[in-house]
Amino acid sequence: MSNPGLSPFGRSQLLRRSPPPTPSPAEQHQLRDPEPPASSEHEVELISTPEIQKWMGAIETILSEVCTIVSEGKMNNDQKLRVTNLCRKVSHGTSQLAVQYQSLKQKTLQAHVTIQHLQGRQDIADSIKEIKKAVETDRNTGSISYANVVKKGENLVRPANFQSIAIYPADKTQSSDDTKTLVQKIISPEELKLRVRGMKKIRNGGVIISADSKGDIEKLKASEKLVSSGLKVEEPSKRRPRIAVIGVPVALTEKEVLDCIFEQNLSEKLANTSRESFLEEIKVSHKSGKKDRPTCNYILEVPASIRKMLIIQGRIFINWTSCPVRDFTIVTRCYNCQQFGHAAKYCRETRPTCNLCGEMGHAFKECPNKSSPPNCATCKRFQRKCDHPTGHMNCPARKYAEDNYINSIDYEGA
Repeated sequence: MSNPGLSPFGRSQLLRRSPPPTPSPAEQHQLRDPEPPASSEHEVELISTPEIQKWMGAIETILSEVCTIVSEGKMNNDQKLRVTNLCRKVSHGTSQLAVQYQSLKQKTLQAHVTIQHLQGRQDIADSIKEIKKAVETDRNTGSISYANVVKKGENLVRPANFQSIAIYPADKTQSSDDTKTLVQKIISPEELKLRVRGMKKIRNGGVIISADSKGDIEKLKASEKLVSSGLKVEEPSKRRPRIAVIGVPVALTEKEVLDCIFEQNLSEKLANTSRESFLEEIKVSHKSGKKDRPTCNYILEVPASIRKMLIIQGRIFINWTSCPVRDFTIVTRCYNCQQFGHAAKYCRETRPTCNLCGEMGHAFKECPNKSSPPNCATCKRFQRKCDHPTGHMNCPARKYAEDNYINSIDYEGA
């Protein structure tokens, strides 16, 4: 493209004649009233065509001959006729030159418009690529954890829109494995056209089956084989949501904090709810944060409706402090066996598992492989790719555990 300081369509920028080695009389005549020299500040590529070059050469020759005749002195009739004919030729040649120039100019204009159009389409294509890349990155990042939510500033957890059903054995001595085996034996997903997402074991010898739609769950409920086998079908009980209130002053008591949450944030929104009934619905799960700090984090278990109000609000006002509020979706990891879902004091493993190398039989302090790259103990146990630290934000096992946890919570449609 030409320099923006110059028009790409000016005639002087499209073609320029080079002077002959010896100045002709015509050129000597033109030097009496020279044109202003073109600025050398912006050099552009000159555009020409063979037709234009041909007519320029012919005009040059004709003008040179006219100047020669004129310089001979007085002209007779033959000379006058010759001058007249030559001038007519110059006029005709100039007209042809103008036609060629206009054609070239039109093509240049069309080319410029085409280039701009293609550049616009290229810009759109580049933007789509960037958007697609960002979407793929977010998709690969996996489920939303507490730390991810705080980092990205996202407010609402989006649980999977699955439907679930709980199945328990009539005989309470049976295990979840027994129930799972029995269900898989008497239920044929092909016959019922079920789209089963998964089946996991729960307490009291039960299992939970997740499916794509409510229709799939209704098919399971209506199955005569389940009823005749003595299995009980129930709606699965879900946990209440938990939220994290970040940066609460430690000088305030729990009662003062909860009173402030109600009076300063919810009393006007919950006009028909008293403070006492509100406090019965709220439970302090635990507190987190480093010791000897002026603030800590409150982890609260709340009803889904109140959780949504506070999450959409984005901040909770407590006395003179404005505290960010986020969904709390951290899954407990056992520091004995390195698996998710329980704490070390409830672990059934008798031997520890190293969170650095992933080997069972020693803890991190006694690890002989401290100079080696880390291996995820959780993924290694399930014979998955484990070339990342245990508990890493992008650990597939952690994402799976967080997904299961989020889908076990009653967000009431979020």
